[in-house]
Amino acid sequence: QKGAFIAALAVGPIVAPFVIGQLVDRAFSTERVMAFCHLVGGALMLALYFQTGFWPVIILGTIYSIMYVPTMMLSNSLAFQHLRNSEMEFPWIRACGTLGFIVPAFLIERFFLSDLAGIELEQARGVSFALSGVFGLAMGLYGLTLPHTPPVHHEQHKYAPGVVMDMLRQRNFLVIVLVTFLICIAHQYFFVFNSPFLNEILRGGGVESASEMRISSVGQWCEIGVMAILGFVLTRIGYKWTLILGAAAYMFRCLLFSAVFGLDPPFAAKLTLVISGQALHGFCFGFFLAVGYMYVDRICPRDVRGSMQNIYGVFFVSIGFFVGGLVGGEVGEWFTSQVNGVEIRNWTGIWLSSAALCAVCVVLLMAFFPSQKPDEKSH
Repeated sequence: QKGAFIAALAVGPIVAPFVIGQLVDRAFSTERVMAFCHLVGGALMLALYFQTGFWPVIILGTIYSIMYVPTMMLSNSLAFQHLRNSEMEFPWIRACGTLGFIVPAFLIERFFLSDLAGIELEQARGVSFALSGVFGLAMGLYGLTLPHTPPVHHEQHKYAPGVVMDMLRQRNFLVIVLVTFLICIAHQYFFVFNSPFLNEILRGGGVESASEMRISSVGQWCEIGVMAILGFVLTRIGYKWTLILGAAAYMFRCLLFSAVFGLDPPFAAKLTLVISGQALHGFCFGFFLAVGYMYVDRICPRDVRGSMQNIYGVFFVSIGFFVGGLVGGEVGEWFTSQVNGVEIRNWTGIWLSSAALCAVCVVLLMAFFPSQKPDEKSH
């Protein structure tokens, strides 16, 4: 059910970017579309808080994803259009988003889930939906204050999906799309398995309280540092080797996780391995996913950038996540067995399978991605 739910969240955004991206590029300003999406998304999250059935959660969650997922790409597009030097300035802007990922872990676990355990703890986790709804409504109002970003008018408007089909003939764009798709399957492994993986480690050490999200936030703290140096790294080693380092970080994270139960060291050593793996999240996101958006923005025509950020996001968020949810759930079944009525997961096998996929991505980038710096296109 978990894999199916995560896959279902990616169904809507497969279609939404083609529609919302076109609205942004042709009809409405970016900030107004973002505001509308966040306001509707906030209301959906508040409705989701009151649901207890599997299918209502899937349906509302899928509709919410249609509204929310495009805003991530639209915020990138808005930033790129107003920054003078996106390679140096965008990482600092994105670092503020990273802080936004960190806050809920401490806010929810510290003030809403503290001193809870067992079934009481699991039931109380739904507060995250309510808080998400409140902040979503606030973001919708704030979106109306963002810099005005009207559609880019051009004498010969190109239909963005058609431009994408044309760009897929270019080796550099084809490789970045293919590797992004594969990396996002591995990326989804992390979100499918990270929480139960951490919970099993903590319970093995006698820790029953909600702590896994604060441990996960180590990755976001490191991400801030990575984003701070990302502009410098890009100028020194270029897009190709930065992307390779990002894909390699995904691989090494999975290898560290596989060693937790594979080597079965003492509890303190297990925590050291898993925290080190969590820290690599900053390099995974910054050196691969953020750089991927920056690369696509640089090589695509200016008047379809809103659509291009959304369409590239399909491969990052939607299709990759859809397949990743299904594959992750299936792999979880392969490596799960029943012993005396108790579920036993083979965490070593789960994480090594993901590491192997990431290794393929590293090889593809090294063999086929061009080394030269891309030229920015204005038309």
